[in-house]
Amino acid sequence: MSRRSRRGLINKTEVLQKLQTGRAGAVQVCAQAEIGSKEYKLAGYVQEAIDDLADKLTGDREVFWSGAATTPAREDSEKR
Repeated sequence: MSRRSRRGLINKTEVLQKLQTGRAGAVQVCAQAEIGSKEYKLAGYVQEAIDDLADKLTGDREVFWSGAATTPAREDSEKR
């Protein structure tokens, strides 16, 4: 009796959660590594690859990208 393969059925929710964790790790490396170092460059490649895969799975390459900046815009309290 032959067994059917489960290949081709991707649990997108589970995969996207794991990719989000991996991308967060790559972002952390970029934030902490010396700019231009091998670690920095490789972490950038990881982010790119995850974004490409997210695009393939969801149609949105930017699904894991941060929203608005966490620091609010500076307001001029004094009128000149």
